[in-house]
Amino acid sequence: MPQTQSPLRRLSVALGLTEAYKPADGTPTSPTPGNAGAATASLSAFLSSAKESFLKDVQEDRAKAAEKWTVVMGNEAGDLDTVASSIAFAWIQSEVYKIPAVPLIQVERADLALRAENLYALKLAGISDDQAELLTLTEIPNSEAASSSPASFPAHRFALVDHNRLNGIFTLNNPQARVVAVLDHHADEGLYPDAAPRTISPCGSCASHVGALFSSPPSSAPPTLEIPPELATLLLTAILIDTDGLKPGGKAVDLDRTTSLFLAPKTIPRLANSLPPPSALSPIDHPNPDPDALYDAQAIKDLTKALADKKADVSHLGAMDLLRRDYKEYNFVLGWADGRPVVKAGLSTVPARLKAWGADGMLEKDAAEWMQKRGLTVLGVLTSFSDVKKKNVLGISVGDGKKGKGKGKEKGKHKREMAWIVLEPPASEGEKDKLTADAIATRLWKGLEANTEIDPKVYKKFALKAARLPPGARFRVYKQGNAGATRKTTAPVLKEILEGAPEVAAGTEEGKKEGAAPAAAP
Repeated sequence: MPQTQSPLRRLSVALGLTEAYKPADGTPTSPTPGNAGAATASLSAFLSSAKESFLKDVQEDRAKAAEKWTVVMGNEAGDLDTVASSIAFAWIQSEVYKIPAVPLIQVERADLALRAENLYALKLAGISDDQAELLTLTEIPNSEAASSSPASFPAHRFALVDHNRLNGIFTLNNPQARVVAVLDHHADEGLYPDAAPRTISPCGSCASHVGALFSSPPSSAPPTLEIPPELATLLLTAILIDTDGLKPGGKAVDLDRTTSLFLAPKTIPRLANSLPPPSALSPIDHPNPDPDALYDAQAIKDLTKALADKKADVSHLGAMDLLRRDYKEYNFVLGWADGRPVVKAGLSTVPARLKAWGADGMLEKDAAEWMQKRGLTVLGVLTSFSDVKKKNVLGISVGDGKKGKGKGKEKGKHKREMAWIVLEPPASEGEKDKLTADAIATRLWKGLEANTEIDPKVYKKFALKAARLPPGARFRVYKQGNAGATRKTTAPVLKEILEGAPEVAAGTEEGKKEGAAPAAAP
């Protein structure tokens, strides 16, 4: 029987993904950031040069480098949207406006391998297999991530993409730190009013905001602003994975569609040539383009599926890997507690059901280790998965909790779970009554269970074991009644619960009337 190739393999062959994309002969390979002409240097070469030049300047004169360079970074979750947006905005600053800029991926180098979809998209954009071109927290000398006695971060100028609050590690011992630009699609926290640009509005992907700087450039941009094909490809992959391939009725808004229509014909030739002609896609050449033209294109469907399959396949990762793979951290001021202590909370998003990776005490063991490493008082583990049914040797359908591939498996209903762990918080100086894990947990359970937007129900069949957690720990597991509520929903709810009025359950109508604290951006 002839073997059939998987859609992922067909796409890899069609786009020539057995090797990373390489620009045409004659492309400069070692540009200097701020000096190379727009669209003349390969993306890989730009990244290598920016990283090398930045680290060299820091080594030679840390103070001078801090004032010279703009560090562009996305959020600490390190997803494809964050990576693509930071790379693209750094390229614009450096290559177009001649401002030395370097993209920083807010993860440790070892964590780059945890996101297969990122590696796939980066290879498509010509980045090497070991991602040596990328600057991570690991390479920053004497940073909080790399040292037990951190110095101030070696930059004063920061551009934020895919988030709009500067992380505390960049302001530690760094009073001159300032945010000079913000592009984001999360809730606006109202910070940095003087940043330019300062674009914060909802859309499916932050990459659409960055891509719009090419499709609808500001008046200060050069008239010949062009986007390199590798960069157009990277931005498009981020938009596709965030919007489920621009699915109608989904997360995509008009900005995502128009930016994608602009980017698609400008991607690497192997992809661009497999799409409908520009006359059928471009809003410039075609006054009334079909808004779903890209969604309907087979190459877009195949690329979206390839990215989604890579993202969903976490079978090779252990519990600790899953907890840190897609992780965000928050500081909350507990105004209801004596001394208004600050507690640190983390939210880990995991694309697999709890019993598939966290059973037999693995969740408790690794969660406790991760919380102690990060100094967390509260950890929420948010799972997202689809039931999959497959037939066993007797022909009986059974669910395995993992994404199906091949015959005998079918995708089921999308579901979400939440596992919460609260540890005893560190004592605050001057406290009259010590804050306890029990007090925080009681407030958290009450607030969550009163919240109708998430609609959590206690999940009694997956019980955590106190013996595997530090003394005094509190924990609870829920099934989400609303499987559409993501971390973007949960993070503001968590903030409202922990920072809200003392006697009011957060998320309820009463809580809103009493003026609970405003939500933070996830």
